[in-house]
Amino acid sequence: MALPEDFHNDVIETRENTLSDTNSIKSRVSISPLKPGGSSFKTHVLIQASPSKLIYKPSIGAAIFSFIFFAVGLGVLFFNLVPFFKGNTESVSINWFLILFGLIFAGAGGFMFYIFYKPRVFDKQIGLYYTTYAFKRNESRKSLSKDYVPLPSIIALQIIGEHVSSDDGSYKSFELNLVLDDASRRNVVDHGNLKSIIKDAEMLSAFLNIPIWHAGSNNN
Repeated sequence: MALPEDFHNDVIETRENTLSDTNSIKSRVSISPLKPGGSSFKTHVLIQASPSKLIYKPSIGAAIFSFIFFAVGLGVLFFNLVPFFKGNTESVSINWFLILFGLIFAGAGGFMFYIFYKPRVFDKQIGLYYTTYAFKRNESRKSLSKDYVPLPSIIALQIIGEHVSSDDGSYKSFELNLVLDDASRRNVVDHGNLKSIIKDAEMLSAFLNIPIWHAGSNNN
């Protein structure tokens, strides 16, 4: 079958318009850190669960870090409350400072478990990137939200480095963000292992067929 004479011109024009639209969006995308701070160590690992699905899992370091906080908190609570339940409650004094200390550490550990283990899934089969424990397919189709992002709306990946300073020292952290077709961004991961961030970006770029935009580094 012969192709129309203007076929190639139409294709070229479409590509040029797409490139122009992308450049227009790129100029409006912020290059400041989306989530200032970040971890100094690698927090997540990107794995291919199937040909149509990429999933982020917590790294061993993140799991150990969370467990230490949780275990220390529970340990302090256990050793301070056991005497209370074993003996005469009137003769046992409770160290409320240690109880509070244990609650804070256990709570912090539990919160880190919740954050690190929160699903981060790129699913081509349903056409979504979602970050929620309670995935609801019908609800996710209604609108773009913080938990659900349609894959076609993701036009690029953005890498931003920042120098984080604190009382305990300084370190570098790197964000991997999704750039959407309205020039807004969604953070995917944020940690200090640049090699892992670049590897993840390359894997996602090939999976979603989108470019990687490097936004440079920022001091914080």
